[in-house]
Amino acid sequence: MKFRIDKIPKTEEDMEEIVKEVEEEHGHEHHHHHEHEHDILDEILVSLQSIEGKVNQLSDDAEYCRREIKRIYLSMSKLLKAVFAKDDKSRLQALTELKEVLEKEMTA
Repeated sequence: MKFRIDKIPKTEEDMEEIVKEVEEEHGHEHHHHHEHEHDILDEILVSLQSIEGKVNQLSDDAEYCRREIKRIYLSMSKLLKAVFAKDDKSRLQALTELKEVLEKEMTA
């Protein structure tokens, strides 16, 4: 059996289009066989939707991790700037910037 699927089915309409293609290609086969194909395609659609949900969650998690890593590096840079400052004014400025970075991330 040859499936000609140009895209991953994401909606019920996509699924119906695929079923229609299958039925047209194999119109001479038994009705029971078509129901079986439809059941398999339904299972595939559910699996694909599940995978899509997992991919979206992983993408969201990855974005959150990127923001957190950025916040950590920015905080570390401000802290190092404060530690190696030559005078109290520079140290206070770096610590103030660090405080702003941390407060900004807490409210976001």
